[in-house]
Amino acid sequence: MKRIYHWFVLTTAIAMAAPTVSFAQTHPEFIALGRISAALYKPDKGPAPHLAFVIGHRTANYLNHIACRELSSRGFLALCFNTRFQNNESQVRWEETPLDVKAAVEFVRRQPGITKVILFGHSGGGPLMSFYQAVAENGPAYCQKPERLVKCGDDLRGLPPADAIVFADAHAGNPVQALRSLNPSVTIDGGKRYVDPALDPFDPKNGYSTNGSSHYSKAFQERYFAAQAKRMNELIDQTLAIQERMKKGDYPYADDDIFLIPSGGNPGAGAGGDAKLATLDPTIANLQSTDRPEKLLKNDGSIVTQIVKSVEVAEPEMAKTNRAFDTGTKIFTLKSFLSANATRARNANDGIDYCSSNNSTTCAVQSISVPIMIAAMGAYQFIRDDEIIFDKSASRDKDYFVLEGAAHGFTPCTACETTRGQYSNSVKNLFDYIRDWTNKRF
Repeated sequence: MKRIYHWFVLTTAIAMAAPTVSFAQTHPEFIALGRISAALYKPDKGPAPHLAFVIGHRTANYLNHIACRELSSRGFLALCFNTRFQNNESQVRWEETPLDVKAAVEFVRRQPGITKVILFGHSGGGPLMSFYQAVAENGPAYCQKPERLVKCGDDLRGLPPADAIVFADAHAGNPVQALRSLNPSVTIDGGKRYVDPALDPFDPKNGYSTNGSSHYSKAFQERYFAAQAKRMNELIDQTLAIQERMKKGDYPYADDDIFLIPSGGNPGAGAGGDAKLATLDPTIANLQSTDRPEKLLKNDGSIVTQIVKSVEVAEPEMAKTNRAFDTGTKIFTLKSFLSANATRARNANDGIDYCSSNNSTTCAVQSISVPIMIAAMGAYQFIRDDEIIFDKSASRDKDYFVLEGAAHGFTPCTACETTRGQYSNSVKNLFDYIRDWTNKRF
């Protein structure tokens, strides 16, 4: 399946729900909340809701997110909002984003009849919502720990905590995404591109296939993951060194500067141009499969327990998009890189220092006590990451399952099907499960 298809699913499936449940909320209300914009979805009929979902993302436009209509059609209030950094990846100051979630949470708590608030974290909304909740439960001390590359300010005191979190194909954090997207074989010097053949994931000698799934040896995987971590650590050290020069007045600018990462892939899940080995070789089990038998919500609505492997198909066209500027270059500033896209690591697979960044679902859930539900999409890349998030969660009430055949935007992965309509119920099954899980607790 082409990466652009995944991104299309993520952004436009937001605008199209399954025909049987489309437009359940026919009159969403636009809300302006300080520096954020929001859309309020209420059920068209039935009793007034007492449970509210808050749905947002670091930079994506979520005002028409599929979850808003699906949740409101099941009797919930849903507020979908955009942060102050909408469509502006290079300007993200991650440690400011909880203030935007706070505005959304406070607004829904003021709505008549609302007794409980549930955060909904899809994709990059996962680290956003978990970061907010971790600070809300523990105060700014959570995000001011010595190991953090960037520390938050005291303006994050007094955040009102939510009552639960639903993670729907949430990823481990943008820094983990950035780390695994790096192509460590590429350097640019003097206007020329240099490629180290021993690390090139697009070299057939290393296992790359132009047609279908690539197959990389264990030795190459280990070498590649270590090189990705080395490259990330170098980028961090380079950035920190520039900031020290700024403090001393020994740099052209005193505040910030642009920061480019060639062949780093565009930011965000499914955005294209990355060099993730799992995108090219979905058989890499420790990234694309559960570590043990887990719940699999099948298309017919039944649940079985088994080792679950992603049915995602390989994307060999990444060889072209990774080396282009538009699709393969990350464009940040020094501050946005360190704040939202950098993490220390020994290797990009199982040697990640998750808590070196505040943008980390995997770190945040270790400091969250409210009920947590985690749903991984069965035709995407976060099955194992979400299982790790489940394992590390400190919540005593937590749930994890994989949704059979669902792409990152919750819709059926038709390119993954062996029979027509094999995964046709993915949207309905996901939101019915969320409805039942939520109503059981509240």
